[in-house]
Amino acid sequence: MALDLAAVLLIVSVMLVVAFLLLTISLMRLRGTTGELQAALEDESGARDRAALLLTIASAVNSSLGLEEVLNVALTHAGRIMGAVAGSMYLVRQGKAEMHREASYNLTNRARGSLRRIDEEPLHSVLTAMRPLVVKLDERTAPGLEAGGHPQHALVVPVQRSGQLMGAMELYLTGWRELTEDQADLLNGVASQAAIAIRHAQLYQAQEENALTDELTKLPNRRALAQRFLQEMQRARRHRKAIAFMMIDLDHFKQVNDTYGHLNGDAVLAELAQIISTGARESDVCARYGGEEFAMILHETTEAGARTLADRIRAKVAAATFPGGLKLTISIGVAATDEPALFTSLIDRADQALYAAKQGGRNQVRVSDMKGPGARQHTKPGAPEPV
Repeated sequence: MALDLAAVLLIVSVMLVVAFLLLTISLMRLRGTTGELQAALEDESGARDRAALLLTIASAVNSSLGLEEVLNVALTHAGRIMGAVAGSMYLVRQGKAEMHREASYNLTNRARGSLRRIDEEPLHSVLTAMRPLVVKLDERTAPGLEAGGHPQHALVVPVQRSGQLMGAMELYLTGWRELTEDQADLLNGVASQAAIAIRHAQLYQAQEENALTDELTKLPNRRALAQRFLQEMQRARRHRKAIAFMMIDLDHFKQVNDTYGHLNGDAVLAELAQIISTGARESDVCARYGGEEFAMILHETTEAGARTLADRIRAKVAAATFPGGLKLTISIGVAATDEPALFTSLIDRADQALYAAKQGGRNQVRVSDMKGPGARQHTKPGAPEPV
């Protein structure tokens, strides 16, 4: 009887041990499942946070069609995510294996590295891998920081759309840093949103430029001229500089159209636009005012300087041979002043001077007397050409 009781107790003990082991295993599995669930929830929460951040960035970069603003918004958001001390945004120049810096923050004026070649560092490694990388900067091309010094490392993020390289962001760091997979994914998301917004802004800019460009001569049109004149007046006031305006008219152009046809007349206008624009200085604004009339805004130019340039252009036109073997001349009206109160009257006074040149026999320059009612004759018809 005692033996039977001992056997029963042994069996019960074994069963309890087995049950305990099974319970332990179940608890371990439950704990593992809980950990997995917690990790999954954390991943999901992180994904939600990243998605919300990308949505915010997408909304910000697509809130404007101005290319400069789009670049600045995308760059500063990316820099803020990574804690960069400064940043640059580069865009590819069409047909060239190089990028130019189009936006930046916290850099010195005229900072080094405004041009990056695609086949050289720091871009080469990143564009080969086509993913964000932290690279060491060459001190010769590292840009200066507003806070002083030069960064030694940059996080470079390629910007591409549908496999087409559009540009790159350089985010300047205080030291070397390893990117996590989540950070790389987030930066790729920012770059993707930036690429879409940049393309939209570029298309809008192209449309704006087309609206401001004369189709025949490829010069700025009258609308663009008005915008630039307003800018130049503001700059002249701010810096207390002179400004000049020039009106140019092709003499006897109606006879050209009537005799040789409008196609030849168009070719003549295109050639005249080329002569005028090549005769101007880089800072001058040349535009087609309408019909056979052209106009020029002369930045920081006195009456004497404008008169000299007008003589030079008139002489170049008189010496040129136009399509159809034609020899043609122009008349020019000039107005210049350093008096801010008279800036708004420059176009009207130059037009009056042009009228005086036409009435006086054409092929001459007349300069408006900004302090008097009329215009002074400067170059007489048939006078020796200035050298």
